[in-house]
Amino acid sequence: MKIRNICFGIMLTVCLSGCASMTPTREVIEGYRIYDIKGTTDSKAIALNIKTTMQKNSERVIFTNNIPPSPLPEKPGRFTTTNPYMNTKLGALMASQGASLKVPKCENSIITATSNKNFQDTEGTTFFVCLLPYVGGYHMDIYYTFTKVSGGFGTKALGRSLAQSVVGDSSQFIPRTIEALVSSVKEAGGNVSLIETYP
Repeated sequence: MKIRNICFGIMLTVCLSGCASMTPTREVIEGYRIYDIKGTTDSKAIALNIKTTMQKNSERVIFTNNIPPSPLPEKPGRFTTTNPYMNTKLGALMASQGASLKVPKCENSIITATSNKNFQDTEGTTFFVCLLPYVGGYHMDIYYTFTKVSGGFGTKALGRSLAQSVVGDSSQFIPRTIEALVSSVKEAGGNVSLIETYP
């Protein structure tokens, strides 16, 4: 019994020392990648591969298929984000809960895909992907957010902190999904190069 209490005390100490803070915290992190695609004109194959990849890496995906702009622009467009709830009571309420208020969009995109993946209501990842045609090829813009809940007291919070200290958080799936998207475009015959990234 004494040994059990000592082991429990050691485990509790390790768990508590591994927590950066016991203050309940909700954090939203965003980032993006923009890729240039050349060497193929088969937008159907690229779109199908992107769709399949998103389905494999998400719980729910929404696709929009659009007609290409005519004539094609000399330079590719770029995704933007908007806040449709700015200066509203709903927006203030959402902001107070730490919810992301940005909505990404792509003008002249031939496909857009939006997905999300939640992990036990404590972590969540959203992806937005669009394919923008232009005279020289395509741009694939990937915008993502990662939401993480940490800190707090109670068995659930301590269990979550212990699990994160051992196996990490679900943000590790972000680079894997991005790499899978890039590979899917290459499989469709595209030559892909990264031209802009954050962070």
